[in-house]
Amino acid sequence: MLMTMKKIIACLAIVVGSLQMVHAQSSAIKPRISAFTQQYLIASKKLKDSKARLPEYVYKKINNKTYISAFIKVGSDVEQSKLDALGVFIGTRAGDIWTAQIPVENISSFITVPGIKYIDLDAPIFPVLDSARKQTKADSAQSGIYLPAPMTGKNVVVGVIDAGFDFTHPTMYDTTHSGYRIKRVWTQKLAGTPPTGFAYGNEMTDSDVIRAQGYDTAILSHGTHVTGIAAGSGYGSNANNRRFRGMAFESDIVLVGIMPAPAEWEVAAESDIIDGMNYIYTYAASVGKPAVVNLSWGATIGPHDGNSLFSQACDALTGAGKIFVCAAGNNGEDTVHLQKIFSGTDTTVSTFVTFSPYLDTANQKTWVDVWGDSSSSFCLNIKLYNADTAIDSTPFLCVTDTNQTYNLIGSNGDTCFVTMTMANPEYNGKPHALLYFYSRVHDNICLSTRSSSAVVNMWEGYVLPPEGYYGYLLKKGYPFAVSGDAVQTVSDIGCTRSAITSAAYTSKLSFKIITGATYSYSGAGLGIGKIAPFSSFGPTEDNRIKPDIAAPGFGLASSVNSYDTSYNYNNANYTSIISIDTIGGRKYPYAMLAGTSMASPCVSGIVAMLLQLNPSLTPDSVKSIIAATAITDTHTGTLPAAGNTTWGHGKINAYKALRYMAGTLSVENTLTADPLDCILYPNPNNGGFTIAFNSKTQEQLTVSVLDITGRLVSTQYWFVNEGANTKQFSTGKLAKGVYFTKVSSLSGSDVIRMVVE
Repeated sequence: MLMTMKKIIACLAIVVGSLQMVHAQSSAIKPRISAFTQQYLIASKKLKDSKARLPEYVYKKINNKTYISAFIKVGSDVEQSKLDALGVFIGTRAGDIWTAQIPVENISSFITVPGIKYIDLDAPIFPVLDSARKQTKADSAQSGIYLPAPMTGKNVVVGVIDAGFDFTHPTMYDTTHSGYRIKRVWTQKLAGTPPTGFAYGNEMTDSDVIRAQGYDTAILSHGTHVTGIAAGSGYGSNANNRRFRGMAFESDIVLVGIMPAPAEWEVAAESDIIDGMNYIYTYAASVGKPAVVNLSWGATIGPHDGNSLFSQACDALTGAGKIFVCAAGNNGEDTVHLQKIFSGTDTTVSTFVTFSPYLDTANQKTWVDVWGDSSSSFCLNIKLYNADTAIDSTPFLCVTDTNQTYNLIGSNGDTCFVTMTMANPEYNGKPHALLYFYSRVHDNICLSTRSSSAVVNMWEGYVLPPEGYYGYLLKKGYPFAVSGDAVQTVSDIGCTRSAITSAAYTSKLSFKIITGATYSYSGAGLGIGKIAPFSSFGPTEDNRIKPDIAAPGFGLASSVNSYDTSYNYNNANYTSIISIDTIGGRKYPYAMLAGTSMASPCVSGIVAMLLQLNPSLTPDSVKSIIAATAITDTHTGTLPAAGNTTWGHGKINAYKALRYMAGTLSVENTLTADPLDCILYPNPNNGGFTIAFNSKTQEQLTVSVLDITGRLVSTQYWFVNEGANTKQFSTGKLAKGVYFTKVSSLSGSDVIRMVVE
């Protein structure tokens, strides 16, 4: 039944009063409750069916009971016995930030437990190699040229937290398909035996059991693709199994599946990621190996200042031999952010909230997350416009510890429901308001913010698992309004200080699919070597440089889930398949995908190579190495020492980073020119190869091939222009063996070891 009264419905006294009362037997300070937590309690009060679930929140089933996931910040006086009495399961203890699973019926009692300082129910998150190894120069690193050994991730654990894993895919084996490389699997959303220290999910440690399980979910391939890039062997991708080989192809693999079967309501969230990281690092320590963890999921909501409870927990977990890599996000073309710097003469900013076109137009939902600064607060107003006529409005509400729910009546007689949950200050000392919109009206929704001196940032986004949905903050032709921008769109997870956050650049614009047809990407701003149009931009809210580095992410081929029927013949994703390997009558595809989701595992695999050379590297030392050795070119431009908010420090360069660590950049015959500006592929080859050379000027090169004794086999000349150059060379039929290709110019030379098969 539609609401027709234009009155405020106040839920403040009902919810916050019961949530934040002091326990009768404790003198402890009452816990603060996050805006997202308060919105849950408001919404759950309205559920007529006690078993109904709210899709925006993160539930788990443990022993056939329903739990809700949270981060909590605790003091030294917190008592485990009181948590046990409520049936609360504690997972990861990252300093004073803990992950918790709380029985839904005990949430009100839980918030009165002495010693809990802050409670933040989990917000959901969502998912955001042939040329990649060449672009990052990982192929030279894998060959071990001028290095102590081939850098393949050997004796390093690569952990991937994702969904859509195919445990049987041949890329999960070694390069001969004889050794299985997945050492552990934790499917967090599937019933079974949890890992030690956790209360949920199913751990598998036996290879036969893992293969018999087959997959974690059949509705995605994201996890298989990401794992293939970071650590896949490429088995079956072509005749010599090298075409779609990943970076750290001899590493050990640990997988954490974070998405359930379609019939379940549980979704993935940030506390799941912290628990997954803890699980991977704990396993790696048990076998005496370093580990890198990759996450290619994220969301726009959060303070973006590196102080969220997730960020604090991540910083506490990572360290020497424990590295975390994540995707920057795919909002580089989306006006989901707005910043306003207020002054005494400029006190109001207005923008229009819109909804994703991919959601049901009759029932549109979104969040807008608004954060101020610690120096002053702000006030908010929401108004409906039918053309130029304002037809309903909230008052201006200034941020205090309160919840307000409004029903705004549109010109069609239906309702736009708005919940405003506010905290002043929030856990990071800043005023905060989380706005939830559920609209059944056709009118424009104007959000106005007022302050005399604050700096206010807002981000829009919504998660309806397993996808993220974005509307835009728009001017919509109103002279008093402004549109948002794509600045500060690196995900809140990516803003974590210890995280190595990866942007994506374009490494391929066209590819031949399984049918023999050629598929090409099109759109404005595209170009080989350019930043991918979708790649999110920094800085963080506290003005640190993010992303940290860029890697290939637009057009990467890798393994996909053979259980995912969307890749079957004539189904939605069939046209992205590059090749298919058939083993035992089962078809295993390799396909092309794009996103910062693909760039992140490029970086993770390269970090595994670095850890192979030095298992004690810390997040800061990894960042320093990749920054000092990154590629800059005509597309990145000259970057400042601190990097910039598009590229970070440039394009990751695996080979130079490893040679920098190994101290071999001055090996005899590599001379004065940067030897890493020149790469040769494929290698091994049959006497025909391509050289890619990044030149600082126009010049002529001499390309000489010598056999193992130093005898000259061939000489060719090549005139190159400033920037990126490529040229194919043929030496005729050569006997199998080792050769050396020397590329010389007036400024120096490079010698590349080449194998002819």
